[in-house]
Amino acid sequence: MEQTTQVAAYNTELEADLAVARLADAGIDSLISADNLGGTFPMMQMITGGFKVQVRTEDEDRAREVLSVEYEPIESPNRTSRSSRGQKPDAEPTSRGARVRLAIYVVLTIAAAIAVIWSTTQGTL
Repeated sequence: MEQTTQVAAYNTELEADLAVARLADAGIDSLISADNLGGTFPMMQMITGGFKVQVRTEDEDRAREVLSVEYEPIESPNRTSRSSRGQKPDAEPTSRGARVRLAIYVVLTIAAAIAVIWSTTQGTL
């Protein structure tokens, strides 16, 4: 068994998967260590320290270097082409998406509260 070293920890599995993909692109083998009871208890990650990315000990320095590189955001082709035609680009392209996510969160929270109230009045909880 080869010796491994933790090079990063992330709050979400998606972030850890992206880090593993970046390492694979650089030719570094890595794995994600997580203790969330097989995905049945995702809140366990807050207790256990998140999704940990591990590499072989001899690849540690190179892996940290790969993960430390920050990338500039990619401009949307539509946004740059509209600007080049003299039209004003969108002031805040993510504000609509943020409003939609907030609305979904509020609706789901209200639905969960209604379900709890309903089940307690029916004696099933």
